[in-house]
This record gives sequence, structure tokens and C-alpha cells, in this order.
Amino acid sequence: MATIHEHIGNWAAWSRDGRATETLSNTAIICDRLRVARTGLLASAAGSGYSIDNADAERVERAWKRLAPKHRELLRWHYVRNANPNMICRRLGIKPRPTSIFDIELARAEAELARVMASQANEAAGIARPRLAS
Repeated sequence: MATIHEHIGNWAAWSRDGRATETLSNTAIICDRLRVARTGLLASAAGSGYSIDNADAERVERAWKRLAPKHRELLRWHYVRNANPNMICRRLGIKPRPTSIFDIELARAEAELARVMASQANEAAGIARPRLAS
């Protein structure tokens, strides 16, 4: 089973592949390619083993759309656009210092995405959500 980071990484690559590339600067595109190349899985190299799971990326996209706006934007700016955490903090009104605040907000967004994905999987399997006691 894939971790939430693997799901998000696949979704980010899917988001950038032909659809969101125009929002990245040339430097960001080159940095992203270098980051992928360091892992030994270069997207442009035929037979490299790097492939995007479109179905999984679409599941993440559906879950991502159900998140609170701040979590959506945080994940998009961090994973898809590879933005600097300081810029993300300024843009989203997150305190930049201490840096652990950004890390905590990112972890919350990732955990919420994982929760929504699990909820959607349960709904698809016909498992009812537990009701809260009144």
C-alpha cells in the first residue's frame, strides 16, 4: 500500500504533466527534473521505470477538492508548484517562524487528505461512516 506521500507525489507529477506546467517557471521545471533524475527515475527517459498512476492521481484530485481552501492551496503550492515555504507562508498567512509551524500545517493538510481519501474509499466500498453520538 502506498503512503500518503507517494500518493501526493504521484498526484503532483500528474498535475504538472501537461496540465499545470505553464504555472511553473523554467527554473522550477528544471529543478523538478533534476530532483527526479537524482532518484534515478527520469520522466523523459524511456523505460526508466517512472510512470504516473493516472487512476490514483485522479482519486487524490477528487479528495484534494474536498479539502479546506487553506489545505488545498498549501498542498498545491508545496507539491505541484514546488514553492519556497517562506513564500507559501506569506501567501497563506502562516507564521514563517519557527519553521515548525509550516511543517505542522503541511502535516495537517497531508493527514486531512489521507482522511478524505480513506473516507472516499469506504464510501466506494459501501462502508457507512460511523455516526457521531449526539
